[in-house]
Amino acid sequence: AVHAPWLQLIALLAAAACAVCFPGQIMGDTDAATPAIMEMRRPPRLPLILLAGFALALLLPSVGTNFPGAADDFFVAGLLVFGGGHVVLPLLQDSVGAVLGDDVFLTGYAAAQAVPGPMFTLASYLGAVLEPSRPWLGALAATLAVFAPGLLLMGALRAPLARLDAWPRAAAAAAGINAAVVGLLLAALYSPVFTAAVRDGMDAALALAGLWILIALRPPILLLVLAFAVSGALRALL
Repeated sequence: AVHAPWLQLIALLAAAACAVCFPGQIMGDTDAATPAIMEMRRPPRLPLILLAGFALALLLPSVGTNFPGAADDFFVAGLLVFGGGHVVLPLLQDSVGAVLGDDVFLTGYAAAQAVPGPMFTLASYLGAVLEPSRPWLGALAATLAVFAPGLLLMGALRAPLARLDAWPRAAAAAAGINAAVVGLLLAALYSPVFTAAVRDGMDAALALAGLWILIALRPPILLLVLAFAVSGALRALL
């Protein structure tokens, strides 16, 4: 209903707050003895320093615009994504998708679906398209930018978060966030994927046929994508 990059983060925080208020409904019996909490050590400084440095370098208007492949947009998307790479779609559509157009954007999405690897590999394609004179540089910059926040946060906060998970209310908050991510994934499926790709009854029929084939026959994803690409080309010719 509302397209705003920060709204996704607000939805996750609201879900965490609701779960903390009702831990019994989320995690079951929370009256059991709380496991012993390990000593909370100071998180490593280097990943946090690198994350702050990348943020300053990419997000300052006077600096970030000089990076290829709109690396600053990919950095923001990687920083806000939680729980599944598909959630990166609405974040990137609001920035680079508006420049490239829906057809080019969703072509990259289909290609990323067809190959092994995380959904974040979509950034490689988009970075290359955004820098036609330097596609390899654009792809590299976009890929590093979208992966950097998650990798640095994991290196800095993995151990403290593992200890925090011993608290029932903290575990309930994580469960609430994971539940909210399902809604975010459904929202990403609806917009931009469904709204841009399914334009008429034939598109809807092809989408349902693809769903049935995938569930009933379980063909290789690459073969399925190629088959429907050929069907789309034949439909355009006819």
